[in-house]
Amino acid sequence: MNANGKAAGRVGFDIDGIYRPALFIPGQAPRLIHTGGPGEATGINARVEVVGWYREGSVTQAFHWRHEPPRPLPSLGGGHSEATGINNRSEIVGFSEAAPGAAHAVLWWGEKLIDLGTWGGYGARATAINERGDIVGFREVVVDGVGVRQGVRWICGKAPRLMPRLPGYESVVPTAVNEHGDVAGYMYPALDFLFGRVAFIYADNRYTLMPLSSNQPTAGLGINNRREVVGFKFDQGADPRNRALMWFNAGKTAFSLDGRPEVLAAGWKALEQGNAINEGSVIVGTGFFGLPNGRHSIEAFMLIPRK
Repeated sequence: MNANGKAAGRVGFDIDGIYRPALFIPGQAPRLIHTGGPGEATGINARVEVVGWYREGSVTQAFHWRHEPPRPLPSLGGGHSEATGINNRSEIVGFSEAAPGAAHAVLWWGEKLIDLGTWGGYGARATAINERGDIVGFREVVVDGVGVRQGVRWICGKAPRLMPRLPGYESVVPTAVNEHGDVAGYMYPALDFLFGRVAFIYADNRYTLMPLSSNQPTAGLGINNRREVVGFKFDQGADPRNRALMWFNAGKTAFSLDGRPEVLAAGWKALEQGNAINEGSVIVGTGFFGLPNGRHSIEAFMLIPRK
């Protein structure tokens, strides 16, 4: 989502497996981005440039869109590529495979593809970029015979550095970075991705973990400059299992976005996850909207704070 409340995502159709990237503008029908195959938009900037990926044959192809048609982004030639974020300088990050299964973190700028490499792992992916060009992502390595993901933080003008790992958490996955370089994401033990996840903020060179008193797994997906974070908790006894959360007070206070009277009154069965939050504390995400006869559909939502 950008500062003006426009969001990027995807729209599904009644035919199984058919979905396309889309631009969402409040009060308007979603605008389809006409890719050659199924795909998803994963980033948007203030100029309403959209990035993401679509399926082309057996591989995924990163794209950039501002005017039709979407522009395929250059790749390293090994197979899959995906764009994951874009800033207001039109710098785009993501990954591209140099060989099948060998993902490299990459930066696109204009017509240029810059290979950021694997950051010392057997694979790497860049997940987000901020306005000054700070990049976050992760590398993939094998530790004691187990594959783990180690967070990488690349402050513009400096060398990329591994993010610290806390005892008991071998994998660190950054998902978002704000304009101050604060990072949100989640970490988990090497062998317990599903139930061991815990959301975090990394700021001032230290972690703030964001568990719940119920010990349900959590994940952070978006962060703004006030260190407000959105994401979800995983409730194995619920349907759907993900339930949207927001953290404020620099991660010290969790606030459930799901099950609130105004949400239920609007017809939602459940808000599944918060994906992004902007400087106005506007939140976008996905949820399950109630339909007649007890059915539901997966829909995008936008929560706007009361003034």
